[in-house]
Amino acid sequence: MTDDLETMQKISAKLDALLGSKTNGLQNEVPPGASIQSDEDDAEHGPLGRDYHLASKYAQALAINEPQVIDREEFDRLVAEYG
Repeated sequence: MTDDLETMQKISAKLDALLGSKTNGLQNEVPPGASIQSDEDDAEHGPLGRDYHLASKYAQALAINEPQVIDREEFDRLVAEYG
């Protein structure tokens, strides 16, 4: 396992835990058909959720040996913010 892959997996796990705690296990999410939440209140679709999906995508790209799909600026931002 490469260092970058391990780093992204740790960041992804950390963000997953943060999302779970912020949404109270999705109990605080807006039900289908209801009005939408603001980005600050909507953990899964807000900035935290986007970072989680990005970290997971980068971890998957590294796992299948496709590092060229990774935006290094975004990668470095995730590491600086959550690493």
